[in-house]
Amino acid sequence: MMHLPFLKSGRHHLLHSSNIMAELASTSEIPKHPTKDEICQSLLAHDASTFFEGKPAVDIPRAAVLIPLFFKNEELHVLLTVRSQHLNTHGGEVAFPGGKEDETDVDIVETALREAEEEIGLPQDQVEVISKVVPSIAKYGIVVTPIVGFISEDFVPQPNPDEVECAFSVPLADFLSDENHTLQRGTWQDRPWIMHFFHHPHTTNAGKKIVTWGLTAHMAMVVASMIYKRPPNFETDKGFIWENPTKAAEETYFRFLSRNGYVEQQEGSKL
Repeated sequence: MMHLPFLKSGRHHLLHSSNIMAELASTSEIPKHPTKDEICQSLLAHDASTFFEGKPAVDIPRAAVLIPLFFKNEELHVLLTVRSQHLNTHGGEVAFPGGKEDETDVDIVETALREAEEEIGLPQDQVEVISKVVPSIAKYGIVVTPIVGFISEDFVPQPNPDEVECAFSVPLADFLSDENHTLQRGTWQDRPWIMHFFHHPHTTNAGKKIVTWGLTAHMAMVVASMIYKRPPNFETDKGFIWENPTKAAEETYFRFLSRNGYVEQQEGSKL
């Protein structure tokens, strides 16, 4: 069992077809505790290893994060971190361990593993890598690829204070629940956008309540939807296509390329 001694321990109407699916999800028999084999099968069904094949070769900053999964009391949990307050970007925010690609990295998987080892002391050979998840575009135009892997439930994070204030874990299914969830509406790339906030029963070393939001929340929702094979029980925007994350990611990626002059938008496209 994982011990983290450094930590103190109505439904919305949906904007698109997920409204029907969310209602069905609340009543249909969906396994609450999928097995490891079932989880791996679900992740591999949406593996994004070939996502960039056949797409324009552009020079965009890239990064990777590790989404560490483990079982705790037979329930699937995910490990997250709170970034150190003094960091220039995203200081004090919840994040998966990860960072920018280094020129010495063999591939994007090594980026995620290397960063996780640097940030929380997770040995690279103690991660069972399962799959790549579709990339997301971070706030500053960085393409972030999530890598999902299993770790031991006995792993005790050793946060690097230069980068991480603390680490904590929550059930992955929390990112599909409307309990302790709030949202904020806005626009991104000139389109309606919903920002999701998940309020956790943890506090930082400084006593501040922990909230996961933004890109980290989005990636957690994507992975949770893949594994539990259902949409969240709350409102999402049209850019969140839970049953086809590749389609959603491709639309966002090509729209980003077009808006930033990497490629020309073709007439009649949906970019």
